[in-house]
Amino acid sequence: MAKQKKFVQNNNNLAIAYYRYSAHAQNEASIDQQREAAEKYAEAHGFTIMKEYADEALSGTSNDRPKFQLMLTEVGQIRPAALIVWKTDRIARNRIDSALAKKIIRDAGCVIPYVAEAIPQDGPEGVLFEGLLESMAEFYSQQLKQIIRRGMIYNAENCFYNGHPTLGYKPEEDKKASKKILIDPDTAPVVQRIFADYAGGKPLQVIMNELNDNGLRSVKSKKLTINSLRHIIHNVAYIGTYKYGKVFSVNDVQIATNAPPMHPHCFCSLAAATDEQMNTVK
Repeated sequence: MAKQKKFVQNNNNLAIAYYRYSAHAQNEASIDQQREAAEKYAEAHGFTIMKEYADEALSGTSNDRPKFQLMLTEVGQIRPAALIVWKTDRIARNRIDSALAKKIIRDAGCVIPYVAEAIPQDGPEGVLFEGLLESMAEFYSQQLKQIIRRGMIYNAENCFYNGHPTLGYKPEEDKKASKKILIDPDTAPVVQRIFADYAGGKPLQVIMNELNDNGLRSVKSKKLTINSLRHIIHNVAYIGTYKYGKVFSVNDVQIATNAPPMHPHCFCSLAAATDEQMNTVK
């Protein structure tokens, strides 16, 4: 059996720092709070932070984080003595991803001090403690997924707003949860204009050019494209049908109630449920 390579920390006072913040987790420290804690740690331990990496609004359940991947690429080139992070779950909320990342970091001669968690750097106790914290982070992540999915299914079954904006609609205001979907008087005319123009035989290219020339934008505040117009024309929401995973139909819907039809009598809105008509869009 091959001997395990002994860890040798780089003999310098250089440090790098990694910060991550998940938008959905309201109890997490912000990037600025993590940076402040890292700077205090560095000053107290004689380190100079030479480079920082920060991923905002990105979950630790995936290692597909641009700055995280850049850090893993550069740590072997910079060869700092320490990578300063806030907590173990900043590296990952998945034990496999965490183990792979830490191997790259430690193979580069870099220790990982966690400024908000007092984990011993030497001895077997630190290994045990770090493993427990990683398991708790993964448990929290899996539990949060279940809670979020349960909430989204509940919203779908009751035709409540589920966090996905649709041009022409808006969520009920002044409510934290169980928001009804209402017609937005500011953007609904844009959708109705698209349906009316298309029903009148106007080509999508012309519709798109006219809307963009008038300064009208998509739900993401971007210029409208042929594809975005196709999506609107074939979106079942505009005939009063709520869709999440499977279709939840809303019967006898009225204006200003859950998922109201935007333009129920326009023939092109019915194309939303007809795959064959997708190839006939002009």
